[in-house]
Amino acid sequence: MAVYTSEQQDKLLKSIRLGETARVYLIFGERFLCQRAAEALCRELLAGGGTLHPIDGDLEPFANTLHKLTSFSLFPGRQVYRVTDSKLLHSVKVAESLWKKALQAKKNNVPDKAGRHLRNMLESAGLAPGDPDNDPGRFSPTQWKKLFGFAQPQEDLAWTGELLAAAPAVQEKSSDRSTDDPAALLEQKLSSGIPGQNFLILTAEDVDRRKRLYKYLADNQVVLDLSVEAGSGSRAQTAQKKVLLDLVQKTMAGFNKSMPPAVAEQLLERVGFHPVAVVMETEKLALSTGERPQITADDLETLVGRTRQEALYELTDSLGRQDLEKALLVAGRLGEHGVHPLAMIATLKNFVRNLLLFRALQEQPEYGYNRSMSQPAFQQQVMPRLKENIEWKQELTGHPFAVYMQFKTASSFRLATLRKWLELILSAEFRLKGSSIAAETVLQHLLLSMLTRDDKAVLQNK
Repeated sequence: MAVYTSEQQDKLLKSIRLGETARVYLIFGERFLCQRAAEALCRELLAGGGTLHPIDGDLEPFANTLHKLTSFSLFPGRQVYRVTDSKLLHSVKVAESLWKKALQAKKNNVPDKAGRHLRNMLESAGLAPGDPDNDPGRFSPTQWKKLFGFAQPQEDLAWTGELLAAAPAVQEKSSDRSTDDPAALLEQKLSSGIPGQNFLILTAEDVDRRKRLYKYLADNQVVLDLSVEAGSGSRAQTAQKKVLLDLVQKTMAGFNKSMPPAVAEQLLERVGFHPVAVVMETEKLALSTGERPQITADDLETLVGRTRQEALYELTDSLGRQDLEKALLVAGRLGEHGVHPLAMIATLKNFVRNLLLFRALQEQPEYGYNRSMSQPAFQQQVMPRLKENIEWKQELTGHPFAVYMQFKTASSFRLATLRKWLELILSAEFRLKGSSIAAETVLQHLLLSMLTRDDKAVLQNK
């Protein structure tokens, strides 16, 4: 039938209301968006009556689900079988993505979620998660690369066996179906026909679009692609922002509220790309305003903390004070709360660039700066001279006291140290974008390189 994108989701729902339905709906991409889309599909399909059958794709073998789908139900109306975390379209090509998600869940102290992604990774490589011999932490680098298609992480992987051992037992497939490919079985049953009142909804975070089943579903059923480009590049940021703004607008509409674009921009800046958090914060704002129809900047300032910005400031502050222990602690906490490593790198890069600029300006006697001058003297004597050069307009647009404090911080470093720091940050950025080294390891190595004795800034008065 068709492949729909997030922008076409309303069109898909409208077609169902008009009676145009498919037997199978595959929804994949960002997890929260998939959950919301599946709920909307279920509401439309069951608007005339019927029963929803929720299925955990991580626990129930698909052969069992397929048996239900192809059987006539005793219940009246439509029967919708909604499979969450379907593994039908996994393959070794998505193993690295699943590994990264398992790592993130482990860091966030969500062992059940980490175990689910780990089991899915093993199954994507054709391995049975319940077999103790398939503990990835015991694989050699060569075995790992061959099975999963990416380099084995250079870290202690003992935790993988513990997670797999603690995972709930999964019912094995019946012997008469053990040699069958579930994806092929589904395609076969769909081609031959299934009971007219039965529908299947599959949701997954990752799919291999080159699989035959994906192509079959795209051509003959309905696929809803809700994937969002990851990363901190301009194109990725634009895509993420568009998704979040749409969530804000739809949430506001549900409360008959509105929010000025500038306020929405501030909300997204404070929350970051966390769809669940954006919806929750928007709902909190809508509920707090009572009968008032519009959310204001004052509402945002009162109810939505600047936690993300404050935490990033805490990281640069610890760097400026050369506090290695605090810098490592803050970086780890930011990672646990979902702040992308490249966002931390970008913050550090901007901070060090400004320090480098301000330290270089201090070498120019015409600006009249000295380390012992007070803030009022700096504002009256130095700031007017600095602002004569429009090239530095952006760097000098902050509050005069903030600029003064940055000048004081910069004066504590040698130019050579700041140049070295910038080189280290750029090297770390390249590693994050182009190597298989864990992001946490890259950030820790960066901070250690900047703040250990060999590279530590030397105070001018020492």
